[in-house]
Amino acid sequence: MQRLFFHLLAMIWIWMLPLMGVALAVEVVDGPHVEVSEKGAVVRWKTSGESGSRVRFGVSKDQLQTQTAAGGGVTTHHEVKLEGLKPATVYYFNVGTARRVLKEGQFATLGAGAPSQPMIENDAPPRGPPGPAIEESKPKPTQSPALKVPPLRAIWGSLDSLEDHYERHGPDFQSRSAEEYAQQAWLFLQRAIDEGFPAKLDDADGTVRVFDPKTRAFAAYRRDGKARTYFKPGSRDYFERQPGKPVRLTRRASR
Repeated sequence: MQRLFFHLLAMIWIWMLPLMGVALAVEVVDGPHVEVSEKGAVVRWKTSGESGSRVRFGVSKDQLQTQTAAGGGVTTHHEVKLEGLKPATVYYFNVGTARRVLKEGQFATLGAGAPSQPMIENDAPPRGPPGPAIEESKPKPTQSPALKVPPLRAIWGSLDSLEDHYERHGPDFQSRSAEEYAQQAWLFLQRAIDEGFPAKLDDADGTVRVFDPKTRAFAAYRRDGKARTYFKPGSRDYFERQPGKPVRLTRRASR
């Protein structure tokens, strides 16, 4: 009798949780995946439990607008359509519910744009007579709120090799096409410049190698900024074993 009483009490407590504003944690179990076009995108993801579908997006992380799924309601399979976007533009976004942000990311709409080539600066100090040791405080560069993604021929070094790299490494970044994979490699270089990822320059062939310690993503580029490859080796040791001298990446000043 006592066990039955506690069982009924537990059932009543679970039933009352939503009424008291307490909900079990919902997490993203797949995605988000973004299907892009020139002026739109479709964001899809799956959650561990039923919840609303909400996407916040914009060209700046500080100014996001909200879009919800058509029809509203709760589900575990979410799909939100974004319309009226600008072509060849990077958008920041997050998915979640009305109360919680579950995951963040970024995507680029399709379209042609002017390339933004990187400039490489060596970490070695300039030669010259010794002077006073003055350490200047340099502000951290900020990312442009609306980067224009260049056309494919301007961001990938050898188009003949792109399909092979996409088939082998596209799953590392959930790429949906070879073009999207190449765009992701270009976006990775822009983040490397903005956030100061470790980078090396191999003087033997001009290859620039970049590594993100947090995501363990690795990429190699020609000196003009066109990608050679982009994948996740899974260990920082891979980057450390690569040839080259440490360099700092910056953008070339527009002329």
